Amino acid sequence: MAPADPNFADLFQAHRAGLAGAVRSVLGPTADVTELLQEAFLKCWRNWQQGTRPNDPVAWVFVVVWNVAIDARRRRQRQPVHETLDEETNVVPSTLSSPSHALEQREAVARAQAAVAGLSDPEQQVFLLRVGGELTFEAVACALAIPIGTAKTRMRTALQKLRQTLGVGNRVEDLR
Repeated sequence: MAPADPNFADLFQAHRAGLAGAVRSVLGPTADVTELLQEAFLKCWRNWQQGTRPNDPVAWVFVVVWNVAIDARRRRQRQPVHETLDEETNVVPSTLSSPSHALEQREAVARAQAAVAGLSDPEQQVFLLRVGGELTFEAVACALAIPIGTAKTRMRTALQKLRQTLGVGNRVEDLR
């Protein structure tokens, strides 16, 4: 297999954190993010090598990652659940010295992830493309093949639900 196009690989790497967040929003904090991102990268790269050049590659990559995560969620739902005694491995590292503050941070992240996971799939898609992918509403609408007004409505609904669930103020910055 030939090496990936450096520009495409750089693009994917530049958005890795947002893409990982998209995977976790669909599958939860214990998702095997690395494996799913690799699967999505290969799908994107194969299409890229075959000449696919979307108008907005970032939005395209987010949609592919989203679809890979949704497929993984469907596979997971068809398999029996096996309980483990392992502690959660995907915790947010803290640079603060206080263990209680680090615990509060982990709990806040878990609440935020659960709140995003509680959104409908269309709301999650718009929210993650807007916030995680830092895309404009025009780019979100194009990536999802929906009208701009629909993208804005889904984002407004998502923000209202997140504010209600998380009990934060009315500023978008409170959710970042």
